[in-house]
Amino acid sequence: MPDNDSYTDEPAADGSTIDRRTFMKATGTTIVGGTGLAAAGSASAQFGGPEVINVEDGWFGWSADGSLPLTDELLIFIHGWFGDTTVSSQAADVLGSLESGGYSPDRTVAIEWPATNFNYYGAEGDTENVGDVVAGLIEDFYDNGGGSVRLVGHSLGGRCVYWTATKLSSGYEIETVAGLGTAADGSEICGDPWNPGLSNACQVRNYYSQNDSTVGSAYGGFGDTALGTEGAGCDPASNYTDVDVTGTVGGHLEYLGDATVCADLAAAINSGSCTSDGDSGDGGWFDWF
Repeated sequence: MPDNDSYTDEPAADGSTIDRRTFMKATGTTIVGGTGLAAAGSASAQFGGPEVINVEDGWFGWSADGSLPLTDELLIFIHGWFGDTTVSSQAADVLGSLESGGYSPDRTVAIEWPATNFNYYGAEGDTENVGDVVAGLIEDFYDNGGGSVRLVGHSLGGRCVYWTATKLSSGYEIETVAGLGTAADGSEICGDPWNPGLSNACQVRNYYSQNDSTVGSAYGGFGDTALGTEGAGCDPASNYTDVDVTGTVGGHLEYLGDATVCADLAAAINSGSCTSDGDSGDGGWFDWF
């Protein structure tokens, strides 16, 4: 992929990588902590901007240095290649535009992962590990009584969100999954590896622009599409929608904070199409509201 997300934006986990959830349970570590529950339906106004949680490869494999805040409406943003240094501002741009479009989460979390890697395909491979860790965080969020999750990723972060949905354990569902200019082939969501994960989301929206030459130059080709430039090129699932934003998104970084993108996503969220209460259906705290 010739350009990076300097505004910015496979080796699968091998046998030496310890599953984060298994390790945490074995050590007795509590990874979802006491940030408290926000009142259901409360307006957002997060002091100090989005909270940043670091996901990285350490001594015991991939893990996160924090937990998701327990709240009714949670927005999670994941950056792309070379986006780790600006993830807070990227998340703030997405949040601001979503609020302008009519959706206000109670809390916003930015996932920072080591994407500053001049080996692009190494970073691409790491997105599966990031998705696995974020899936674990979301499961713990639901298990501890959290409400609805809106998961948004840009570029390689789009790969992360689709991996997250795919890595969820049986019985869990993310309310909204959205990829912005996802750095991927359409075949990856039409079939392997992500198509099975679409059933773990209520609604999936993939935003693409034909002006996104960054993704278009690296993905797609004969018999395939570039997911962030042309869409999936198939009908992956009934809950999946390709959204063409060529008219307003002129380049790879312009998805971030784009009014058309976020107005569409806000409207989809506010449509209330999800029947889930944001957990595995096991009677969490927010099931009563």
